[in-house]
Amino acid sequence: MKKKIVAVMMSLAMVASLGSGVTVFASDDASTDYDVENREYNDVTITIHTRWDEADVSGPLYQAIVDGFMEEYPGITVECINIPTESEWLNSESVLMSDPASMPNILQEYGGSRVAGYIEQNLIVNMDPYYEQYPEWEERFNSLGTSLVDYSSFGYEGTYGVPFTAYQIELFYNEDILNENGIDPASIKSWDDLMAACETLKANGVQPFEMGEMDDYRFGHLHSMLNYKTYGCEVAEQLGTREMTYDSEEQIAIYNMIKEAVDKGYLGTNLLGNDDGQERSIFNTGGCAFLFMGTWYCAEDHSGLELFENEKIHAMRFPYVNEEYELDDMGGGNEGYYVVDTGDPDEVAASVLFLKYMTREDVVNTFVEGYPIPMSVNVTSDAGNYLVKEANAIIAETEDVRGDIENYDSATHMINTVRQALQGLAMGQTAEEVGQRIVEMIAQYE
Repeated sequence: MKKKIVAVMMSLAMVASLGSGVTVFASDDASTDYDVENREYNDVTITIHTRWDEADVSGPLYQAIVDGFMEEYPGITVECINIPTESEWLNSESVLMSDPASMPNILQEYGGSRVAGYIEQNLIVNMDPYYEQYPEWEERFNSLGTSLVDYSSFGYEGTYGVPFTAYQIELFYNEDILNENGIDPASIKSWDDLMAACETLKANGVQPFEMGEMDDYRFGHLHSMLNYKTYGCEVAEQLGTREMTYDSEEQIAIYNMIKEAVDKGYLGTNLLGNDDGQERSIFNTGGCAFLFMGTWYCAEDHSGLELFENEKIHAMRFPYVNEEYELDDMGGGNEGYYVVDTGDPDEVAASVLFLKYMTREDVVNTFVEGYPIPMSVNVTSDAGNYLVKEANAIIAETEDVRGDIENYDSATHMINTVRQALQGLAMGQTAEEVGQRIVEMIAQYE
């Protein structure tokens, strides 16, 4: 393989940030053939950088898409770089994208400033000409994934990507535990209501949450959601433009909500010792009352779990802080796929062809039948379990959504900076100290 993947992967531990001397490729649009289906492919290899987890129920389904594509197009070989852990995946992407010799052909990403940075360097292919070539392809997508492919807020016109799955962050609860402790789930509308329920549970010797903050996205998601539920989804842009600062009174209030729940033991008994997999396992086996998680949880393999088989686990909308923003939530497109312009027209064409295949009706239906998750691609299959249907009903009533709040900042380091600082709340740091640390880290990068 011409790409120096092995050598680059060995250097991940030594390289911490994206280099500045990236070679910029520019496709000659006048000579590009956008009809990727009627092109001859001979011994073309493309690489995909993903978070696909072979141990997860979705892993074999993604691999089946790859295998099916290679069977249908034998002149193309698809090689996957699968790194399930988010922090390791982000570091890997930075390293691979810093060297033209190691750049993957396709990136799985969540959109936002990281991808905008690549667009600025002319490294991401504008998909508009391909959608114009195949208008029926573009019609396959719904509005859930719009935020993943629209970069007009960053000043770039065009459609830069192919959306795939979607999500919303919701609150899941154990019906039996709440009933046994006299808590009516219908009464939990606000954050104060949730904290009152946690107080009751804790007093009765029941653990409310067991968050796995070893995976630092857990507090990251909680921080995003509390912001949207307090100030509305537009706060993402306010933080992104620094109209609101991370050490402002508004943000100190958010950190304090998390800190108070931490200090009272509501969020977990081993926050930095458990990861998100352990968090879900504890909830699935009745070890805690609540789980704060994305709707991908609904599609996980729950076979053999008594609580799930007896339909004792249910979904509710995450409680509001300010009732005005009850229907503002964290969600939207979950994963998008972006074609990297490596300067090789065969690789670019093969990459577009793969994504066209991946979002084909029969392929998507098969994927959803095995992994019933909300999709940014229209689905004609009726697959889905009871929990998926509960979660989708909540999504249907949502009025506004945003993704990770840090992704609306032009500085690509922000998602790691904020998440790492938030871990301080589990280490006894004050809200003011967390805000100060974020601001100090921002200053170091500027």
